[in-house]
Amino acid sequence: MFEALFGHPLSLYRKGELVLLSPYPRWWLAAAILAAALLLGAALWRRRLRLSSGLAGRRPAVLWLLQVCLLALVLLLLWQPALRVSTLKPQQNVVALLVDDSASMAIEEDGETRLAQAVRALNGGLLEGLSKNFQLRLYRLSDRLERIEDLSELGAARPATRIGDGLREVAREAASLPLGA
Repeated sequence: MFEALFGHPLSLYRKGELVLLSPYPRWWLAAAILAAALLLGAALWRRRLRLSSGLAGRRPAVLWLLQVCLLALVLLLLWQPALRVSTLKPQQNVVALLVDDSASMAIEEDGETRLAQAVRALNGGLLEGLSKNFQLRLYRLSDRLERIEDLSELGAARPATRIGDGLREVAREAASLPLGA
């Protein structure tokens, strides 16, 4: 029902941001609504004084509220509300994938080295899934950061892993790229 009324699914509204595309500032909208509310209130008050019968009790307040709400809605529509949703476009964003290549990756756990486990996990569908939507950049992370073309270039022979330096270098390298992750 929500989608039929507003033209987009509710999940899109949760992810998105409501923006006003009008070149006029938002405070003009608030001032116009306030001025309209005051003018409608004054007109209703004058009419109530002239025609004392029929406009008694809560009825004038309800009429005024409905008129102000309708006018506020019309003014809001004049400010051109729109839904802005940020999405990642397929193959237009880069994902940097860093794999530890230090000697600690040669340690065996459950009969398999850590590096072999990492390569198996990546080749088990993760790389393929990411490459469908993103441009992948593989990096070997150890005492320095190196870009690699294939996971077979990993050797788990470097002395240490400098994660902070590696991440800073990737961030510096990707400063001009549309980085997805």
